[in-house]
Amino acid sequence: MTASQARRVVWIHGDSLSVTDPALSACPDAPALFVFDRPFLQAVPVAFPRLAFMYQGVRDLAAHRPGPTEIRVGAVPDELAAFAGAHHAAELHVTRNFTPDFARIVDGLRAARPDLRIVIHEPERLTSFDGPLRRFFGFWKKVEREVLHGEPAPDFPRRGHR
Repeated sequence: MTASQARRVVWIHGDSLSVTDPALSACPDAPALFVFDRPFLQAVPVAFPRLAFMYQGVRDLAAHRPGPTEIRVGAVPDELAAFAGAHHAAELHVTRNFTPDFARIVDGLRAARPDLRIVIHEPERLTSFDGPLRRFFGFWKKVEREVLHGEPAPDFPRRGHR
């Protein structure tokens, strides 16, 4: 492992459980961490099969990447700060998540470790749709042709076109 890789860590979250995740792809040898968010899990009931699915996803990622992968339970910003500190990391890489919790966690991490550079990678877009999202079925009707066949539905404009 090179010195620059030793100074980077990766945060894996529930929406980045993929071997093609941009943050993991950018830092394949860097230590990675997935945190089961204890405060969230105490406030929001999550079914055991969902937790098992996430655990299995992290386990599968760990088996397919050269860098070490850890799983922890706790407050995500605290665990990330401790993990980065234990690895003497100067950078934490993560793939953007569009939930309010993501912003809260990043803000908490920045407060805990202002010296840590947070590099946010953009997720792969599956569709060019960027309109309002209310219900999945309506969204799916608009994007199905693009997602499955690579051609946009004739009734919604492509990004940048009106």
